[in-house]
Amino acid sequence: MGAEETCRLAADLAEEFGEQVSRVAERAIATLEADGFIERALIWRAIHAILADIAANRFDPYAPIAIH
Repeated sequence: MGAEETCRLAADLAEEFGEQVSRVAERAIATLEADGFIERALIWRAIHAILADIAANRFDPYAPIAIH
């Protein structure tokens, strides 16, 4: 999954579930790390960070993304 797809997924989750999606992401991270699924937890960490940016209106998740 690329950066744009990850941002769109986070945006869709935020639209559908609101603020509770951040708590879901936090639980997913903790559970996956406890179970030894570190790479999966990293993906959820990225989604969690994007969710925080969306909530703070730091960027438009539907705009083209420039990775620097």
